[in-house]
Amino acid sequence: MAGRRRFLGLTAAALAAPMVVRAQPGLDGEVAVIGAGAAGIAAARQLIAWEYDVALLEARDRVGGRAWTDGGSLGLAWDRGAQWLHNGRANPLRAEARALGLALTDSDYDDMQVTRGAGGADDSARDALFAALEALDARMERAARTARPGATLAEIATGDSWDRAALQLSAVSMGGDPDEVSLMDTMLLESGDDVLVAGGTGGLLQALARGLPVSLGHAVMAIDLRPADHVVISGPFGTLRAGVAVVTLPPAVLAGGAVRFTPGLPDRKREALAALGPAEFVKVGLRLPAALPDAAEFAVDLAAFERGQAALLHIDPRLPVASVIFAGRHAAALRHEGPRAVAEAARAVLRHHTGAEAVAVEAHDWATDPFSRGPWARVRPGADTARRDYAAALDDRLFFAGEAAPGPYGTTLGGAWNAGLAAAGQVWDAT
Repeated sequence: MAGRRRFLGLTAAALAAPMVVRAQPGLDGEVAVIGAGAAGIAAARQLIAWEYDVALLEARDRVGGRAWTDGGSLGLAWDRGAQWLHNGRANPLRAEARALGLALTDSDYDDMQVTRGAGGADDSARDALFAALEALDARMERAARTARPGATLAEIATGDSWDRAALQLSAVSMGGDPDEVSLMDTMLLESGDDVLVAGGTGGLLQALARGLPVSLGHAVMAIDLRPADHVVISGPFGTLRAGVAVVTLPPAVLAGGAVRFTPGLPDRKREALAALGPAEFVKVGLRLPAALPDAAEFAVDLAAFERGQAALLHIDPRLPVASVIFAGRHAAALRHEGPRAVAEAARAVLRHHTGAEAVAVEAHDWATDPFSRGPWARVRPGADTARRDYAAALDDRLFFAGEAAPGPYGTTLGGAWNAGLAAAGQVWDAT
């Protein structure tokens, strides 16, 4: 591996068509990267740039993980999972998208329609809600300095109706209800300007995976650390031996036992995986009969919040496509009722805010997807070290990365990308 320590930028040849290897057992490499989502792609690109021999294993028949841009079900590009590049210029994927020539469109959260049941948009309600959100942010910062272990967003509620709405809206973005969302974890995560990327986030990750040695349909079922000088990785595809491995599978998948580790993972790692349970979140895509150029980009109904049926509507400013987001117990109840109930609830949200009737509706239940088991990882209140413990390396041979890793951009696509780069750096240091 001569020249490993010399940094090499990816060449134009490395951005050619995907170098996909299918169902070939016995692949060997210096580094095995397990999972070809944002973290896995970032780690593989960086390691290859440092001249490591990398094998990238992906269980699905596509790359991207929970960034999946579907162009078929609605007839237009719609992101079933991750949709935004969050956190402004701090998001490393913005620069990657620009380098690929992909257009970025600003997404304006302040462009929000607020209603209170029937009667249309209420500007005074919108102003009051945004004032409550600002007050909540300040109160969260003060509370975090003295909060007890295990504190939730619900514990800083004032009882004011506007504050309840602000808390509920903040909790929706974390994939839960205020009494389920960790105050400390929420405070560790940063927010900033968001953008939408042409071709969707799934298209972006597909472009970034071009040229990588991806093995699709390679579900890893066992990782053996007993050999002194390598890691043995196996599944229906056969066996692969690598010097070290980077695991980018979601914590819920690992906690559920989809991968057998030998020896077993240490208690602290297992406890961290258990504490990083999946967010309760349902996202529904709707094809509109026509674009709605005069519609606000976002919309919420405070009357629905009071009924415990909070939902966030997003109107794509580029295409006649909308998304409705449900979270927490309301999302769980809709999932329990089934796909028809989910679709009708989303249609009702769209109808309430725009008067439009969807011509097609589609959703993806990430909770039942065996390769994700949920949309992203949410820290159980009180498990304040879970993200750090999850990302900790084992024996300088097994490294972990993904959106659940610690950092201000956790739970996001950019955070997963950063975690993949960090894991690549750990491999560098260890080898």
